[in-house]
Amino acid sequence: MTILKKTTIISFAILFSLATISCKKEVKKEPTQFSVEQKTITVKWTGYKTTDKIAVNGQFKEINISNSNISSTAFEALNGAKFSIPVSSLFTDEQERDSKLKQLFFGVMEATLSLTGTLNLNNDGTGNIDLLMNGVQQTIPVTYIASGQLVEINGIMNLDNWNAQSALASLAKACFDLHKGPDGVSKTWNEVSIGAAVYLSKK
Repeated sequence: MTILKKTTIISFAILFSLATISCKKEVKKEPTQFSVEQKTITVKWTGYKTTDKIAVNGQFKEINISNSNISSTAFEALNGAKFSIPVSSLFTDEQERDSKLKQLFFGVMEATLSLTGTLNLNNDGTGNIDLLMNGVQQTIPVTYIASGQLVEINGIMNLDNWNAQSALASLAKACFDLHKGPDGVSKTWNEVSIGAAVYLSKK
């Protein structure tokens, strides 16, 4: 093989390598984007009865998001989300209990056909829910864990902060015997634990 041929082959090899490297650099990976999907949101709550603080679990089967954020992180996609939860979507798997909660608790509140508010998150796993209920707007401190596309939010609300004493008394009266424990004392707690799980869309 002559020197000229060897030089030509080497030149082609170098040019091919440079072309390959150049092509690889031009391929850019699109940034990951997260967005909120209403159908993948689960909102659950836990109330308590008797002096032993027996849990009563339920959920809201409908939640409406009025602004859908698209962002590079799950935290940013959810931060600032505004929501509306119809009280009619309350569900505890017990029809009689559902009716009492809708009519004798939420039903005696002021203008509370829906629970509305805004989710405010910090980037350190904390935040709050700005909630309007019974004509009162108050915040619920929350913590959250983001794991990939799943974000889990938890908090505890004191119903007294929303002036819900009358609504709670109405429910307690209707459930007097049902809320009795072994000590014979009937108690309906003003504390409610809330939890939401959001599975974000990713593309």
